Amino acid sequence: MIEADQTTELQAPEPPVDSASPWGDELPPPLGKTHDEDEAFLSRRPSEMVRKPPPVKFGAIDVGTNSIHLVMVEVSPEGDFRILGRDKEMVQLGRGGFVEHVLTERAMEDGLACLTRFAKLARLKGVGRLRAVATSAVREARNGGDFVQRVRRALGLELHVLSTEEEARLIYLAVRHAVNLGNDDHLVVDVGGGSVEVIVGNANRPEVLFSAKLGALRLSELYLKKDPPAVEEIKALRRHVESALAALENRVGRRKFDRCLATSGTFEHLAEICTRRRGEEQSDTDVLRVSRAEIKTLLSDLIGTRRDELLKVPGMEARRVSTILPAATTLMALARMFDISQFEYCDMALREGIIIDHIASRRAHFLARATWPDPRTRSVVQLAERCGYNRAHAEQVQQLALSLFGQLAALHHLDDRYRDLLSYACLLHDVGYMISHKGHHKHSYYLIRNGGLQGFSEPEIEIIANIARYHRKAWPRKSHYSYQQLDREGRDAVCKLIPIIRLANALDRTHYSVADALDCRVNADRVEVLVHSGKDMELEMWTARRQCPLFEREYGVQVAVSLASNVKELQTCP
Repeated sequence: MIEADQTTELQAPEPPVDSASPWGDELPPPLGKTHDEDEAFLSRRPSEMVRKPPPVKFGAIDVGTNSIHLVMVEVSPEGDFRILGRDKEMVQLGRGGFVEHVLTERAMEDGLACLTRFAKLARLKGVGRLRAVATSAVREARNGGDFVQRVRRALGLELHVLSTEEEARLIYLAVRHAVNLGNDDHLVVDVGGGSVEVIVGNANRPEVLFSAKLGALRLSELYLKKDPPAVEEIKALRRHVESALAALENRVGRRKFDRCLATSGTFEHLAEICTRRRGEEQSDTDVLRVSRAEIKTLLSDLIGTRRDELLKVPGMEARRVSTILPAATTLMALARMFDISQFEYCDMALREGIIIDHIASRRAHFLARATWPDPRTRSVVQLAERCGYNRAHAEQVQQLALSLFGQLAALHHLDDRYRDLLSYACLLHDVGYMISHKGHHKHSYYLIRNGGLQGFSEPEIEIIANIARYHRKAWPRKSHYSYQQLDREGRDAVCKLIPIIRLANALDRTHYSVADALDCRVNADRVEVLVHSGKDMELEMWTARRQCPLFEREYGVQVAVSLASNVKELQTCP
């Protein structure tokens, strides 16, 4: 059983992240372009970088009224994507149910069989996350919830039912990604099986998101009952379309659009028929375009034509033969309403919008993966970011502490596992400032302990939290709650690491990163720490020497800290 989530996991998931969109209720910026947010995020790059992580695979399923589509993509660490594969099946989930507003048993069985095949195909492709959405047919059916439950029980796949506004928004995202909309408003039309979405917008925002129950399959079932359709049926169909679009005209006004972009398979089918009627061959690089005059002529030819004769029309698909006339009627009504001379096909629609929205809502996560491929480091930095840490100071303390750890190995005898935990503690040692300046070291312990760090064992989190807890003020005592949570090995390690983080923190007392490097000379009974710097370090040196007694207490050796340029006048700690 696949565990249902906002996106269904098909295999072992990545460590969870905050999936809330960094843009709140606003639309995310277009993918593949430069953003101030991204540049600022990428500038927060730690000094130590590791190999770039592999791309992740994501799949989107659009359970439409007429067809069910699957698109699988590979998403790079930076958030770009490439198509791995597509599939579609004309299940016609809504057929036979528009009058009673139900999904027929046959339609639900066919839909479930299709989704089963798509889920298996996604697994074979190595897709790790899969998001499935349903539109008009499931949204309006009285038993739509039953279908959602059947899909969940059979596949563990969570089928999200979109609102009309959300459906239009996702279509807009897809078109904006595929086409340079610029600053002028364009008209975007998606003729589906159950509904028609119309968007007015440019590259910056959609001005209007409109949806009407004018899907081609719906109109065919409700109005075109005879073969060929009677004149009265055609007139009733036309009146209904114009009436439903009146609300759009009231919102938009009598405007003229220089460019109208049409999506969906219904329009693609209509455009291919018109291209064949011109006697032209459509290449893969050509953009499908249909003029208003061509749609008008096609409508005239379709009216009064029997189904068996329509099937002889070049390019006509048998399963779309009943929907071509309603689709053309709706497009012609829009053309008259907004004085559209030509429709241009866009090959990205709702399913690509799902992908783009998923990436956009997780953009910070993808940038974090690119910047910090190691999931443990990423989790630590993300917690530090949430707490508003002083990055420059934290990384300076980290650098100095790791230098001390490496050069003092003969004293502490700790393996590299503790080096890593010390490194993470340095990045997080001051996060408690988010709560209060007073006692911030104790607040740091609480935030680290309850910060949801990923990839760590409970004892490791406890060690990190304790190192941060004791980077200042009192030495650990058995009566302290935090120290009680450590086992004997953890306590020994923490006591050896506390003097190191305290000395490193002292050497950045002003938070100006004035210490360039450290050299440690370890003798049998004495350690000399030479600080390299070309700047004023009077306050840092004074603070560092005050930490020496605790260092000597733990390690049992005398410690001297001085500037490398003044080696001959080494001052031992009092």
